[in-house]
Order: sequence, then C-alpha cells, then structure tokens
Amino acid sequence: MKKIRSIKQLQTEKKRIKQRQEELENKILHNWEELKECLRPVNIAKDVFSKVIKDKTKTAENLNGDGIFKSTFTYGVSLLIKKFADKAGEKFDRIFKK
Repeated sequence: MKKIRSIKQLQTEKKRIKQRQEELENKILHNWEELKECLRPVNIAKDVFSKVIKDKTKTAENLNGDGIFKSTFTYGVSLLIKKFADKAGEKFDRIFKK
C-alpha cells in the first residue's frame, strides 16, 4: 500500500474504497438472493424430482437390450414422475406464495 501524501490522494482513495464496498455489498446481496431461491421448498422438490427423473431416464437408456416392454414401462414411469413433479411444484408455488 502506497503512502497518501495529500488530501486529494486521500479523497481519491476514499472514493475507490467506497466503490469497492458498494460492489461487494451488491455481490453479497445477489448471492443471498440466489441462496434464498435455491432453498425454497418448491425448488428443492423440483431438484429432487428432476434427479429421480434423470435416474429413470438413465435406466431406460440402459435397458435397450432387455426388451421393448421393460423399456416402455420404464419410460412411462419416468413420464408420470415428471408430470407429478411439475404438479407438485405448482402446488408448492401456490402454497408458499401466500
């Protein structure tokens, strides 16, 4: 850190520090908003259901050689789970927006 030798340098440094403080406060606010959004029950439920759906889709892809019936069944179950997750997400949105 260089030495401040005049009032003008001091004022310039104060302005720079104040701008840096505002930038950091805005960054903290943005991160806080993202954290609150991620921790909303609706988003947590959607993440859980989407993970289940991805796992079911991977299972469906792995069953290609096991027969058409088994693959079709797995695909149908994954679609039902996706629809259920979407409906549950909408209901959670309505509940928690009140």
